[in-house]
Amino acid sequence: MKRAAVMIILLGLSPGFRAQDLKRPEEQLAAIYSLKVQLEIEQRRLDESLQRHSEQARAREDARGRLHRLYDDLDAMVEGRAEGDAALILAREQDIQKTEQEIEVLSGETRRIREAIRDAHARIELLGDRIGRLRKTLPSDTESLTGSWDVHYLPSGDKGVFMLRQSGTLLAGEYTLEGGWKGSLQGTFVDGKVLLHRIDSKLGRSSDLEGMLAPDGRTLRGNWQSFILSGGQPTNGSWIARKRQERAEP
Repeated sequence: MKRAAVMIILLGLSPGFRAQDLKRPEEQLAAIYSLKVQLEIEQRRLDESLQRHSEQARAREDARGRLHRLYDDLDAMVEGRAEGDAALILAREQDIQKTEQEIEVLSGETRRIREAIRDAHARIELLGDRIGRLRKTLPSDTESLTGSWDVHYLPSGDKGVFMLRQSGTLLAGEYTLEGGWKGSLQGTFVDGKVLLHRIDSKLGRSSDLEGMLAPDGRTLRGNWQSFILSGGQPTNGSWIARKRQERAEP
């Protein structure tokens, strides 16, 4: 990949960036992946900010309720509706001052968090727009990989099903394998070559698969590499997948 394209990605694609600046599909896909990573980070930050705001807002309202009760007690003592000497009245006034300061701090914190939430929404919207513009520049491709594929791993003999969805050169989906293994799939399809990242629901990213689409358009075959090192189990091999025949609608 050209150095300029790498710098664009590392810098998060500056405001002057144009989707047309990335000519090769590999550069466009790398840029989309980089932006999607940033988008996930921003979404996590937004979730954390929303959680903090909720907690701070509850603490602020609790303090306001406590302040209201303190004022009721003070008023009652001052007006003679409740017993209270000078020392107790002074103590209530000090409690009120302390609680008012607490509310001021909490109110300032919620304002700061609201600003962070607004900024996160703006960044998420900008990243989503950049991803959308980049996807429009990807070369069109028939979505021939969309569907269910019966998969066979060698030398382990494991079998399962890949459910793929193709959007241009992007692939996504889910898988199930014998033994109860399941998870998600992410990858690309460029010039007949498939690259899939297998992300297990329990173990995380577990393996990568590379392969080619056969001329019949219904067979994928290639090699796989596992990132899970377990005693006695193969860590690489070959795989083949055949697309299931879609049922004709009545």
